Amino acid sequence: MGNLSDEIAAHLAVTDSGLSLVYKTLDTLVEQYQLEDAALVLEEPGLGRQIFRAGRRPLDADDEALLEAAPGLYTEPTIESADLDRALVLSLCTLGLRLDVLRYDAWHDPLTGLYDRRSFDRLLEMAVARSVRYGWPFTLVMLDLDDLKVINDREGHAAGDEVLRDLGERFRRVLRFGDNAARIGGDEFAMILPDTEPDAVPFLLERVKTAPGLTSRSPEFSFGTAKCPDRLAIDATVKRIQ
Repeated sequence: MGNLSDEIAAHLAVTDSGLSLVYKTLDTLVEQYQLEDAALVLEEPGLGRQIFRAGRRPLDADDEALLEAAPGLYTEPTIESADLDRALVLSLCTLGLRLDVLRYDAWHDPLTGLYDRRSFDRLLEMAVARSVRYGWPFTLVMLDLDDLKVINDREGHAAGDEVLRDLGERFRRVLRFGDNAARIGGDEFAMILPDTEPDAVPFLLERVKTAPGLTSRSPEFSFGTAKCPDRLAIDATVKRIQ
């Protein structure tokens, strides 16, 4: 039987997902030790309290003990082998999840939670390349907040930050899976909308303004669009992000 901690460390070095590392670890435990179940309870600053079960199974009514359990590895039946270093397994899985957080932070604007400028430039280059090669259409939307400077001057930067956070949340509630939105400047935002005609953008932005579940007033903004595949639109797009 191989050393599980070595396997986890090796997977950690090549994986792009700490979450997949956690579930791979639990599934490997179940297979190697012929277990009925395995679960990992984590509680760390920045990660919160999280509970994972082998097979990605959700918690059910019989798992009340796990909800109250201290952080650690839990198996059914209990593994008696001295070869299993539970503390090391817990530490490696925690490290994997922390790397997920770092990857997310590296791609996203910390204030709005949307993609940042550098990430959006990469996404746009890939979208243009796919559009040129395969003919997959998308619409690029560039959007500016109209009164952010006025809000900052009149109410303070904390109020301006709240307006930016609010707009980010509106995008998350309205955009489809596969749409990409980013904050690319102080008051500048952009979106990549696959299979969307420019004529549909005003209706989409009206939905952003009236996003469900939000009581704050939507900020006012101005926008422009470009469609791909379109040679002029592609040239304008590339020039815009340089």
